[in-house]
Order: sequence, then structure tokens, then C-alpha cells
Amino acid sequence: MQITPSANLSGLMKIIPASKFQLTPIFEAITNSIESIATLSNSEDSKIEICLHFNDQDKDHLLIEKVSIEDNGAGFNDVALSRFKEILDSSKGHNNRGTGRLQFFHRFEEISIDSNYVENNEWQSRNFKCNKQHFIYGSEIAKPSNVKAHLTHICMYGFCAQKGDNEFFSKLTFEKFTALIRAQFALRAYLEGAKGSVMPTLILKFKYQVEKLVQQTVIKPEDFPVPQSKGSFEVDYIIPRLGKDSKIQWNKDQETPPESFQWAVFEFDEDDIEAHGAFLCSKDVPVKEIKNPVLRKKTSYKGKKKLTVFYGDYLDIPTNVSDAVDSFRIQDRDSVKVSDLTKDLFGIDGYVYLDDIQKEAKLKLAHIYEEVANAQEALEKDVLKIAKSLGISISFAKKVQTKISLLDNDDTITAKLYEEEAAFLADKSNKARKIIDSLNQLDPTSEGYHDTLSQKSEKLSLLIDEQNKEELSKYIVRREMVATLLGKILNVELHAQNKLLEGRKNRDREGIIHDLIFKRKQSIGPNDLWILNEEFVHFDGFSEKRLEDILLPTGEKLVSEKFKTELEEFGFNTNKRPDIFLFAGEGKCVLVELKEPGTNLSHYLHQMPQYCKLLANYSRIEIKNFYCYLIGEKISPEADLDEYEESVTGDWFRDSIPVKKAGGNRERIASIRMEIIKLSSIHERAHRRNKNFASKLGLDSLFNK
Repeated sequence: MQITPSANLSGLMKIIPASKFQLTPIFEAITNSIESIATLSNSEDSKIEICLHFNDQDKDHLLIEKVSIEDNGAGFNDVALSRFKEILDSSKGHNNRGTGRLQFFHRFEEISIDSNYVENNEWQSRNFKCNKQHFIYGSEIAKPSNVKAHLTHICMYGFCAQKGDNEFFSKLTFEKFTALIRAQFALRAYLEGAKGSVMPTLILKFKYQVEKLVQQTVIKPEDFPVPQSKGSFEVDYIIPRLGKDSKIQWNKDQETPPESFQWAVFEFDEDDIEAHGAFLCSKDVPVKEIKNPVLRKKTSYKGKKKLTVFYGDYLDIPTNVSDAVDSFRIQDRDSVKVSDLTKDLFGIDGYVYLDDIQKEAKLKLAHIYEEVANAQEALEKDVLKIAKSLGISISFAKKVQTKISLLDNDDTITAKLYEEEAAFLADKSNKARKIIDSLNQLDPTSEGYHDTLSQKSEKLSLLIDEQNKEELSKYIVRREMVATLLGKILNVELHAQNKLLEGRKNRDREGIIHDLIFKRKQSIGPNDLWILNEEFVHFDGFSEKRLEDILLPTGEKLVSEKFKTELEEFGFNTNKRPDIFLFAGEGKCVLVELKEPGTNLSHYLHQMPQYCKLLANYSRIEIKNFYCYLIGEKISPEADLDEYEESVTGDWFRDSIPVKKAGGNRERIASIRMEIIKLSSIHERAHRRNKNFASKLGLDSLFNK
């Protein structure tokens, strides 16, 4: 005889997915047994035996073969069987959703049920099987029984692994399984006791096929802890409304009383459960984990681990929990959209949002674990103090802070600090060299150049084996990278330089050098002008901006309105744009012109003096001192350098070049200091400065050329 349920089982299983928790079928079966036992008038000697059967032929990959659950509850009498047949029947009470049995079929091919029970004051038994194709098949008709005891045996065969299941069960130890059961049913045991009921004794077993080994433990009602502390809190019903600014406003629902939630903290010996935990519960079992803002999950405190549970009628409402009972269907505020409010003529009713519940729960956690937080904070300060006394980097200390136990003493902390340092130093040189070699891939003209360079310099600085010098190390590492890039540009080694462009042989080196030092068409922002002068990085300035577009710090234009009209009257080009312009202080400015290495600088000796003359005559502010830098690589011996002096590096400079007033008496109104510098000289000087700092930091081995 076959019985088909009123709903299509295969179809329902597609709608109601497998729970993400591997033990859900077992938890569901235990819960059913607890509720079956609760219906008996006398349940003092109640017990539930749960046994997992493993195929242990491969010791490294245990396979689960079947699960059996046996209880002495009321059993499958006519009423219980009728409800079992109706998949979506929630009439059983206990806020049941009528879908839990589907979790059996998601992970097992067949279920067999043997039940001995009392019906109409007579002992009876029934035996039947279930699968997803026929649901109930065989004979479920009741027969008289000579056994005068309540006993129901459910066995799940033919394991159907979901994603991750095989790995989970292969690694599931008996100790971990016991810990999970204790944590899962701690709240249920407490609430059963509070109602005057008795939690059944749980007998847990693992059986192994090859070794014929049986592991067993018994959890009696008194073995479940009572709450160490408990309390309650309320969460308001909230009504979203559309404000005048078309943004959602959240208003308290004044007409609906707030929902009440309870919390309880259970304390276990540190080896009895795997980790601290905090959960929102439904139907007295954990459903959604809340990240504990205080405790590290696996770190015991005074030899104990804690389980905090939050529960209440609102969380038990069947429609508020997924059919797989592994998540809540309660909305977050983020799920409410402006469009929802504009299309609903009657507005949205008051609602208790999940993120509001979680927020209140986390506030309670912070209060509940205040003592632990204080102890943890004190220990983390000890780590920093010990690291400082040992001369160990603060970065290592911060990593150790995340790994310490509240039971660690100074010796243990010291050992962990040295272990962290040793692990960091191993293989650092190879990683550093790889980062240096990867500089060939950088392109100073790209949008993300500065970010990429910063990332690389930070990565390299993390490999440095000096302590308490992180910031200075990053500073020098980044600067050496810039100097190295300049050398590669001069040698045409960057991939970007050798990349063919439409209508041209390759990328221009002037543009790449310009972007390396100060990104073109940019105002105040990240730059590497230190390569010319250490002070320049602190000045406000502009890159490749027309003189008439340069702004003063006040927001006014640098040059006066008559600048353009007067020059155009005399036929002069007003589209002047220095490569780099910097405000160097009161009455001072810096001008930089960059030329491609093959360009003869002698052809541009008068370019910047012209800029200076225009600025001295037409600037809204008085500028008396100009500092000009003409930068390239080539200057002909025949150049007019009679008035220039040669520096020790082979560069040239001239002081006090006069700037005269336009028209009139042509009096001297400003002066120029002009420097002509080779790019190769800049590269060598930058590298020399960096190497000097690097040697003091112990970094010189990383930058040996």
C-alpha cells in the first residue's frame, strides 16, 4: 500500500532547500522526540538515544552510513501519524512549521520507523518506511503488541551528501558532536525545567564498522547548565515614512507595544563546548549566530566557555523563520526601499526589524561580558608592554594580540612574540626582491599609479626586519622605489615606454617623468617633488596649468584681469603653462620645466625667465623671488652658459637674474635663481640620500644595485 501526501514531496523539496547546518536532520529528530516525550503524563524516566554509524575503512575519510534515534515518547499513534503524513501541517503546536521532516529527505534516501505506543488503552505497534518518491510505503497499519513499553526507533539510511557534508562528517569527532548537542539544547533544557517538565536523558553514540568501536556518553538533565545570568530587553515596532527630502525616516510605532526578548548566559567547562557562542534562537534552539564583540570564540576565560542565547515569542513565529530553520525571514531596515513607500497608498505598518534586534543583542553582550573585556584589554596592553621592552615591532605585537588566551602569562606572551617575529623574517628577502623586480610593470602616467606605488612600498616595508621603525621604513622604501623608477625611465626599461602607440614609436619620456614627479593637470595632491628639494612636497601648487588658470589659496586667480588683454594687444601668446608651479611662501614661487632626455636644454634657457617676467608684472600678489629648475639630460657645450656656474655634480646654476618692470622705466622688480639639472644627477642624488637613510635603518641590503 502506498500513500501519497497532499503536496508533491519532490516539488516541496525544491521550494524548501536543505539546511546549511549538517546536523539539522539529527537536531530535528531529537526535537521531535523531546516533544513526543512531553505529551506523556509521566516522563521522569524519559531518554533519547542518538547513534551515528560510520564506515571507517579509510581512517582519513570517515563516511557516515546511517543515523538512528530511539526514544520512549508517545510514539506514532493515529494522531501523530496523521500529522506526519501532512507535510505542511503545523497543528502539532510548539510553533512547529510542519517542514522539519523534509530535512530528513534532503540528506537521507530512506527513513524507517518502528513505534510501540498506547492507543485506546491498548499497546500497539506500527512499522513503515519513507522516501522522497513515495513518502510512506509498506504497511503503517497498527498491530497489537506484546511489548508493554513506549519505544520509537527512527533510522535514516543512504546518506545524500550536500556541499561540504563529507568533509564535515569526516572531521566530526565524538567530542565535538557532544559539544554541539550540549550547546544546541542548553536553552531547551533550561526552559523545559522552567515549565516544570524534565529534559530527557540524551545517550550519544558513535559506532564504527571496521573496528567495531563504540564511543558513548550520557547527558542527564542535570548535566545541562542553568543560566549564569539572564535578563530581558525590548525592541520597538518601527514605521518607515517618506520624509520631505525623499529619504526614509524611521518612527516609533506609538500604538503597538514593543516586543520583549529574553537572554540567558550558559557557562560550560572549556572542554565541554568547542567555542563561545551567541545566538538568536527560535523554538528554543540556536538559528542565527551573532558576532560577539567581546569574546574570541575559542579563547576560554577562567577555564570556562560561554553560550549566550536570545529568544522570545517574536522569534518563534513560524513565518519569521526559514522552512529550513537555519535563518530568519525577519526584514532588515536596508530591505525597505523608497519605492516601497511611494507605491503603498496606505503606508507600511509597524515592524520589528532584525538589525534592531541584533543591535540590542550586541549591546547586551558588551554589558554581559564587561569583565572579560576588561581582562582582555589589560592582557593586550601587557603584550604591547612586553614587545616594547624586548624591542619587538609593534606590528608583531598587534598580531599576537589576536592570538593570546586569557590564561597566557608573560612567558607565553614572550614566546608568541618571538614566534611571530621569526615567522615574519623567514623568506622576507625573496619577497622583497620580487617587489623590486615588479617595478617594471608600473606606469607613472596611469590613473592608479600613486595607489599602486603606495601598495608596493607598504608591502616591501612590511618585510623589513627592524623594530619600531615602520613609518620611517615606509618613507624610505617608497622614495627608493621612485628613484629606481626614474633610473628605469632613463634606461627605457618600463613596459609602458616600449609600448607602441598609434602614429608614434613609443611613449614620450617627458610625460612619464612629469607624472612620476607630479601628475600632470593636477593641483595639490600626492607628489614626489622631494626628488628635487625636500621642502617642495609641502608647498601648494599646480601641474601643467595655464598661468591664467592658477588660483591663489584665497580662490582668486593668480594673474590680474589685464594680463590677457594687454598681452593680446601686443600679439603675445597668453597660453603659457609651466610644467610645475609652486607657492613657496610670501613673495616666492618655484617653477619647474621638464624636458625629454634627448632634448637640448640650451634651447630653453629663456623660457622660464619669460614666465617670471609675466608673473612679476601681472600677479595679484607681489612675487620678488623666483626659483627656476630646467630639468633634462642634454645640454650642448656651445650653450650660452657664460654667466652660469657649474656645480660639483656637473649641473649649472645662476643667481640674481633680474626681472624688470614691463614698460615705463623698466626698473628691477624681482630676481631669479636658475638651475639646470640633469635627470641622471637627480637620480643619483636621490638614491644616495635614500641609501644613507637606509643604512641607518638596516635596509641597505634591500637596495643594493
